[in-house]
Amino acid sequence: MIKWSKEYSVHNKTIDEQHKVLFDIAKKAYLIAENHASISEIKSVLIELFEYIKTHFKDEEAHMQNIAYPGLEQHRKIHQEITTSLISLVKNIKTVNDFKEKLNVITEKWLVEHILKEDMKYHRYEKQKQQKTDEVDFDKDENLTVEHFVEETPKYVVYICGCANEKHKIPHRVHLQILNGVKYNCKVCKKNIRIA
Repeated sequence: MIKWSKEYSVHNKTIDEQHKVLFDIAKKAYLIAENHASISEIKSVLIELFEYIKTHFKDEEAHMQNIAYPGLEQHRKIHQEITTSLISLVKNIKTVNDFKEKLNVITEKWLVEHILKEDMKYHRYEKQKQQKTDEVDFDKDENLTVEHFVEETPKYVVYICGCANEKHKIPHRVHLQILNGVKYNCKVCKKNIRIA
């Protein structure tokens, strides 16, 4: 069963929380199917999923409208397709095994693929839009000069490893990658480098 992870985050608290609830409902449906529930129990969970999806899609589309996302209409069509497919799924379930197969479609295609592919598009758009706003704000800040900016960004940062008295001059861009969790090892001692 696929679980929520940080890679699915669109960095919007409300939408991320809603996505987590959708994963929880999908998990609930999976557990019901594994415990050989009746078709009516399975359908009741799918109806719960359907009702929650309606709320989520409405909130997500409102968010896309607020950020003036240019792909809103296309995204809205995808939401309509998912809703139509879910209605069809609920109506046409005949057996528990049939449901298990279709549950994989719900979790892998609708939840994971939709979040990673479609929802990340508006997240990237919002992030780029914010970066442009930040650049404009930087240009307007009269107290901040180019000299101040260069002074605060060193060309190299000194790192150490497991080698005795060895120091590594790491380019600032690599230093930023390390701060974001990327790991680099010394080619000699094979240990992680760390800031001196």
